[in-house]
Amino acid sequence: MKYLLNILFSNRTSGILLLVFAITMATATFIENDYGTETTKALVYNAKWFEILVLLLAFNFLGNIPKYNLFSWEKAPVFLFHIAFIIIILGSGITRYRGYEALMTIKEETASNRMISIDSYLQMQLGNGSINQHFISNPIFMSELGFNNISEKYNFENQDIYVNLKKYIPRAQYRLKDTTHGATYLHIVIADNDERKDFYIKKGERETIYGIPIAFENPHKSKKDIFIAKKNGIWSASFPEDTNYFSMILNKASFYPKDTLVPLQFKALSEINKIPIVFNEVSEDKYLEIISKEKNPEIKNPEAAIILSLESGNEKKEITLFGGPGYMNPYSTLFINGLHINLRYGSKPIKLPFSIFLKDFILERYPGSNSPSAFYSNLEIQEENRFFDYTIFMNNVLNHKGYRFFQSAYLPDETGTILSVNHDYWGTLTTYLGYALLALGMLLSICWKSSHFGLTLKLLR
Repeated sequence: MKYLLNILFSNRTSGILLLVFAITMATATFIENDYGTETTKALVYNAKWFEILVLLLAFNFLGNIPKYNLFSWEKAPVFLFHIAFIIIILGSGITRYRGYEALMTIKEETASNRMISIDSYLQMQLGNGSINQHFISNPIFMSELGFNNISEKYNFENQDIYVNLKKYIPRAQYRLKDTTHGATYLHIVIADNDERKDFYIKKGERETIYGIPIAFENPHKSKKDIFIAKKNGIWSASFPEDTNYFSMILNKASFYPKDTLVPLQFKALSEINKIPIVFNEVSEDKYLEIISKEKNPEIKNPEAAIILSLESGNEKKEITLFGGPGYMNPYSTLFINGLHINLRYGSKPIKLPFSIFLKDFILERYPGSNSPSAFYSNLEIQEENRFFDYTIFMNNVLNHKGYRFFQSAYLPDETGTILSVNHDYWGTLTTYLGYALLALGMLLSICWKSSHFGLTLKLLR
């Protein structure tokens, strides 16, 4: 044991650890530039091996203090250096396990106390008809370079559910491929926050999309389902309520009567449960696959997909979930071993202990140009029996109750703001304390009597 401690607390080990740490940070910078932040977190910053490396550094600095008797007054600058690094590592640990980041979108003249996490989670709702329970995994980080893993076990009413990752697809999208003896698919398009979402339902199946249950020639339809089937050689649909539509082909508006099987108007826009939806087409002899799109530098955070294997009792099923950091898609439904399971992959909702009201969003542009020069968010913080105003802009951060709000971006139609939120009061405070001690140690190393600089000055005198 003494031999191992001597190796751990040696100067050579310090040098090796610092060199490995420096190479790791440089490599992480290149990985982030080429593959994004999530890949860097998965392979480096949130990896167990990196935590072990940082812990070894902390133990090395801590053990060197008594080994070289750094408690003496003459060695105070060196002592401060060691203590500063230990405190900085402690602060990073608090940030890693206690802090989090989120995004908050607020439209003008509205208030919100809801934000979504930057990190992704696997969120599951389990029910058996009488009891429901909600589960959330630890943060999930996926890497484009591989080495991905999801292995979760949940217990619900003495029933075990095993969830494992089969495949991760970055920049994912569905694609129908021609084949000789393929299946028939119904193509549906949903508009979500001005973003197009494509969905495909296989003939004979029933799916719930954005809370809208759709049965495509499925005999087990319910009364609340939109039922789509072929009648007299024409694709027809029956809706549970009178549903308006606008046909872009016929350039006219009409409606689907309730509980009546009538011809389905393809490429016609309807709004169901406040969700814009288009039944695009039915394609036959197709094979549905998920592909990874080419990288587009204009899209900073493309949606990904994970294929999961779920096992409970003697049943085993697969499900594909689209999502990722910054995405909070509707739940996907699965039935297995008598359980009703809702699953979602992506950001989770976080509730603030107060509300923020966006009074006005101001966007300034360079003269004679459409390029933005600056943007501001005039806010009102609303708490119980307390209201106050604050303006957030670049380098002007709102600090309130352990939350830090930064001006991050704005909505494309310029009707609202997007704030970046950091909740890491103790981690930030601890790290800043370490930086302050590090700066003090650097200063003392210059003017301290026992330092090389101090001895040089003494000789010059």
